[in-house]
Amino acid sequence: MKRRDFLKLIGAGVSMLSLPVNLFADDDDYKAIVVLYQAGGNDSMNMFIPTTDYDVYAEIRENLKVNDEELELQTDDDGNLDLSTNPYEVDSKDLRESYLKGFYKHDDFDVATNALMPEIAHLINTGNIAVVLNAGNLIMPSTKDELLNDIKPTPPFLFAHNHQTKLAMNGEASKLDYTGWAGRVYDKLKGINDGSIYGMNISLSDVTHLFEADNNYLVIPPKSPLSYSHINRDLYSNLSSSNHFGSLYNNMKNHSFDMQDILVDDWNNNSPSWDTTNAYGLELFTLPDKDTLSSNGDVTLDSKLADQLKAVAKWAYIGKNKGLKRQIFFVKHGGYDTHSNQLYQHSKLLRELSMAVGDFYLALKDMDMQNDVTLFNVSDFGRSSGDNGDGTDHAWGGHYFVLGGAVNGGQYGKMPDLHLGSDDDLTEKGRLIPTISYTQYYATVLEWFGIDDVESILPEIGNFSEQNLGFI
Repeated sequence: MKRRDFLKLIGAGVSMLSLPVNLFADDDDYKAIVVLYQAGGNDSMNMFIPTTDYDVYAEIRENLKVNDEELELQTDDDGNLDLSTNPYEVDSKDLRESYLKGFYKHDDFDVATNALMPEIAHLINTGNIAVVLNAGNLIMPSTKDELLNDIKPTPPFLFAHNHQTKLAMNGEASKLDYTGWAGRVYDKLKGINDGSIYGMNISLSDVTHLFEADNNYLVIPPKSPLSYSHINRDLYSNLSSSNHFGSLYNNMKNHSFDMQDILVDDWNNNSPSWDTTNAYGLELFTLPDKDTLSSNGDVTLDSKLADQLKAVAKWAYIGKNKGLKRQIFFVKHGGYDTHSNQLYQHSKLLRELSMAVGDFYLALKDMDMQNDVTLFNVSDFGRSSGDNGDGTDHAWGGHYFVLGGAVNGGQYGKMPDLHLGSDDDLTEKGRLIPTISYTQYYATVLEWFGIDDVESILPEIGNFSEQNLGFI
């Protein structure tokens, strides 16, 4: 750790001990944002399949096109999704064939949902998920001619994973050297949670630029917080020196021990349990066995995303019941860089994503917190609308979704022209120019979160006439 970062961490830790004025006095005023990051650049064209322009899509995706077959969602007498008959199953019991089997259509939508995402399709139909079309890092509204002739700028290092991820976490498409947008929110709302050791921002994955700013944030393992109960704390106390720096370190270390004690106690004694079961009739956040998942035995799904969202549901419940007012959570689902072997890789990811998101919403409803929490996904970029034979390549605009009880369901934005080389294709390879900026996407959620001057967090929002997309 650099000396500058260490001193910054010390300052942040000490500042959390103060008790500033709470900006939101209403006891019932709790809101949380969940940022679900799809690392690698998600192929949203096979997640939300174009139906109004299906013929064009099928022509440019000869090897990876989802079949034009409308599937039906099964529901029980109460209108809940029922997957006991596996609507995405095919005779071979292979997720790769299920991935291309067909889709679930939605009234008045230009896109349909992949067969492997029945939970998300169901939530779209019930109005609890909004779909946002053709969004991405975008500095200002721009045409192909303006971008190619340098009349308007493209984001720096367009199509590069690391730079586009950082810009997405910045919320500013022109500034690589900038803090994370959620970190800036915490700086603005400093004291919002009355000096709680939880602060406001929590990552259930790893360190993220999203939260980097003047305040610190927690990184908590999704399975459970780490316990220091096994450590001889007196021994650690004797290790510190008598000088001022040693005393400061000792205070910081003791604060860390005390904080961990609180986290572990809350996790073990104050977190919720759920009576609700998922669409398979299983305990929430439980993966069905291989036969139930229609796998032929060579496909194993990962529970990492489900584990993270389960932890978010628990920490949100704890946060609300401890009197916190605002929280932002970060979760990550990796593996979306599908240049090759996309049938195998992306099919698994979409199934993991849909099950985890579906169970997360059921958990929120069970706790009566569905109106308090809004989840949305974001990725480095979309992928090429045409395939390369075995996968898709780095591109720009993509489709995204927003989940929550406060969400106004429906479709937002417009479908681009999918013809290769069209006015919406920057490079003749199906790299679609976004018509919605991540800045607008975030600004819409932040207004719901209680930020009344969004431009102070997202300065580039002033470049867009439509600053609230209306999906929440």
